Amino acid sequence: MLRLMGAVLVALGGTWLGFRAADGLRRQVRELRRMAAGLAVLEGELELNAPPLAQLLGRGARYSEGGARELFQACAQGLDRLDREDFPSLWRRQTGRKNELGPEGQAVLASLADILGRCELQRQQQALAAARRRLEELAGQREQDCRSRGRVYQALGVSGGAFLIILLL
Repeated sequence: MLRLMGAVLVALGGTWLGFRAADGLRRQVRELRRMAAGLAVLEGELELNAPPLAQLLGRGARYSEGGARELFQACAQGLDRLDREDFPSLWRRQTGRKNELGPEGQAVLASLADILGRCELQRQQQALAAARRRLEELAGQREQDCRSRGRVYQALGVSGGAFLIILLL
């Protein structure tokens, strides 16, 4: 009986790992889409109001979700410490912490560091629009990966758990 329970727990553990890996792909898609939506908010604010950078980031944080909200809040708060760290360094450091976006998503966001708050309004809007489009493309690619690789991860988890049951019994 104890052996059977152990085997069932091992099978469930393998299955859980497979489903967890697939969920990681879905989370990345969700965060890429949230970040793209957050950049759209910044883009719209620049177009309508052209606020200073601190207000722009504050409004972006207010109307965004997930990682976008966290990024905008952290950067808005960091503006109070510009004597210790300039904005491009702050932006790059904060985007580097967004592991859920993947290296490509982080690179897209990091490219905005030298443009936000430094260039003319139209250039900032163009850069935000280009970054938003690229994040949406990445989300679409990750969604396709999620469909194909997600199933593979789930199947590997189930079959790995079954294999371990056979091995243990």
